[in-house]
Amino acid sequence: MGLVVALGVAGIVTSRQQRHSELASSKDLAPPAVGRDHWHAAYGIYLCNEFAPAPTDDRDPKGIHTHGDGVIHIHPTVRSAAGANATLGVYADAIRMRLTDDEIRLPGGKSYKEGSTKCDGKAGIVQVRVDGDKVVTENVRDIKFTDRQLLTIAFAPKGAELPLPPSQGQLDNLTDVAPSTTLPVIPPEGSDTTDEGAATTAPPDDTSTTAP
Repeated sequence: MGLVVALGVAGIVTSRQQRHSELASSKDLAPPAVGRDHWHAAYGIYLCNEFAPAPTDDRDPKGIHTHGDGVIHIHPTVRSAAGANATLGVYADAIRMRLTDDEIRLPGGKSYKEGSTKCDGKAGIVQVRVDGDKVVTENVRDIKFTDRQLLTIAFAPKGAELPLPPSQGQLDNLTDVAPSTTLPVIPPEGSDTTDEGAATTAPPDDTSTTAP
């Protein structure tokens, strides 16, 4: 009887441990996941009435970095930068930019701070335009990345027109995007195939010199 009880308790403990493991795994797989997802966000830092030069600091402590191209490359290497933790604040820390709800300061640059910095005589505030639609003024560090996102990180008067980042076109010209995986085509029954099982019929030869 004691053996049956012991086995029952052991089964419950094992089941709970397995469930906790499954939940942890599910959390780890939330996009962008470590070792799986590779996202990009075009961004610009708009100070009063012009964009600052794109930061070139390519330090990459957590897998969220830039190549100096006005694009944030997001492929987390640690859990603290993955899933819901993949935020604008992680990137700001990587390039050593001070970013809070009331201050923006690029490394070695001027501090743009609410209450003390003015833009053409008008009080400025920290705000982030997201995807051309939403303007965020609170908890800006917690803005979560999405793939092909557009971010204008700004210090400007409230209600000012915030331009889209100049680097938005870069999202279509990235060289570090892995090609999409195409499933193999199964040839019709009876068709000739190579040793690897691929159809021997070659696609039309495109001799055009026009660049893609």
